Amino acid sequence: MPINNNIFQKNANTALVTEAIWLKGEVSRVDISRSLHLYRSTVTNIISFLLESGVVLEGETSKSPSQGGRKPILLSLNDSFGCVMGIDIQPSHYRIAILSFSGKTLCEEKGSLGDISLEDMIWNILDIAFSMHRECVKTPVLAICFSIPGVINNETGEIIYSNPFKIEKFNLKNYVKSKYDYPIYVDNDANCAAWWDLVKYEEHKEENAIVLVGDYHEDTNVSNDRIGIGLGIGIVINGKVYHGSHYKAGEFCSVSWYKGNETQNGLPLELLKRTIDDEEAYKKWFADTMISFVPMLSMMDFKSMILHGKPFSNKEKILQTIKEVTPTLFDALEFAGTKLVFDYENDMVGAKGAAMMFLAKLFSVPELNEKNDIPTWDELILFAKRQVW
Repeated sequence: MPINNNIFQKNANTALVTEAIWLKGEVSRVDISRSLHLYRSTVTNIISFLLESGVVLEGETSKSPSQGGRKPILLSLNDSFGCVMGIDIQPSHYRIAILSFSGKTLCEEKGSLGDISLEDMIWNILDIAFSMHRECVKTPVLAICFSIPGVINNETGEIIYSNPFKIEKFNLKNYVKSKYDYPIYVDNDANCAAWWDLVKYEEHKEENAIVLVGDYHEDTNVSNDRIGIGLGIGIVINGKVYHGSHYKAGEFCSVSWYKGNETQNGLPLELLKRTIDDEEAYKKWFADTMISFVPMLSMMDFKSMILHGKPFSNKEKILQTIKEVTPTLFDALEFAGTKLVFDYENDMVGAKGAAMMFLAKLFSVPELNEKNDIPTWDELILFAKRQVW
């Protein structure tokens, strides 16, 4: 379908203005015009449209400018406009986070559903999510976003394959849309964490970063690929989450991994089973895992290496373990100028990152040659208004 330049330009300018408000929290029309180098009349027209549509609110006036004159009126996003559901699904548990339109966490929940199929998990978790929504949010749902382990086609919503779920060629987006008429988005769980970091650490917007998400697999005897500690990798290049030519970017295999091995490394299964509560087993896993990143740091020129999840929650322990078993990691970090960041987001980073993925895409200008299934602002406003709460 040919691109309508007028629609594209209107949507692009609207995204620019809303992004400026989103990032600042509160900002005046004058400051928006200056920062975006847009005509004041253009900004005024867009703001009028956003105010009329309920996307933006006018607040108290700010202090008078130093040169005198009228006090600028501050604008902010209207959290009553809508919310976004983020759902992280793992074989042993689920996590749900509902974020406001501006990205604040409204409510969250986690739990386990036992040994049931992925299909049944999806419907059960969505029932829980909408029950949470009715009880604590009650604003229009703008999108439902899924975080899931595996190789994910984020453009179509297809799970190409997921070893943890033993499933392949399953279109999660279409499956959910068969029952729920909402915009649906799906991405790898570590990529969702990277989306969260892109927003939380605004300085990464035009930089490269590597995101590590560790998780304990308490169901250690279910299958070999779920033994011990699982590690997901998200890669940010030039301020964008990188998926790779086959959507496999970040699929981690350590330096000891070999073909045919179901785990992420070549360590003995009995050792991996003990990594959760055996200090020596943990150190061997840590050394095998972290040494794998040494050559990547300088090659990719990462600004930051961000660690999420319970296995990385004890900062002092991690720093001491690096010093003891992989000191060359410190050398590589120093050589590459990469900052080591600890961010234990109480294990909700996948769910929150999934929701933040939608907001980050919504408040950004799509490239002309980029596939983009985010609704236009006109479409989103109409969709929100169809929901009565």
